[in-house]
Amino acid sequence: MNVLLHRYGYLTGEPGAYSLTDKGEKYGTQEDHYRGNVRSLHYYRQWTTTTWSDETLAALLNDMTNAPTPPEPAESFPDDDVTVAEAEPVGATDRGASSSTGTRVDLRMVAIAAALLVGAKAAQIAAPHAQRWWSETAVPATSRVLKRLKRQDPSDNDAET
Repeated sequence: MNVLLHRYGYLTGEPGAYSLTDKGEKYGTQEDHYRGNVRSLHYYRQWTTTTWSDETLAALLNDMTNAPTPPEPAESFPDDDVTVAEAEPVGATDRGASSSTGTRVDLRMVAIAAALLVGAKAAQIAAPHAQRWWSETAVPATSRVLKRLKRQDPSDNDAET
């Protein structure tokens, strides 16, 4: 999203150090945040958040559709080769087809890929907790139940039936 906002003149700067342009100030605000001990560089954090108004998306889409040719990638994004012609038009029915204007993007596949990435990261974050739960809670509880079952006399079960 920042690449598009940068390309169409709403942001200036580079990743991690964006600022709003005059055009961007019409649709967004930036706020600086600070946390930690000022005397310690290790524990002192500062960051800037940009909040966009609801009209930003409509303005960006308008800029994208009305541009005679898509703007060139910014110098700070040399590997950015996505053009507006390559993006799938809204409401397209044949999502996997190719055309002479570029490759269409299958939004379902993008959503699936994003969900897989999020799921993989969540599993990576949860793995130590799950391992600790398994070794500290599940295995001891299962062992206790098995010991209780082994202690029971099989003749007691026959007498009850």
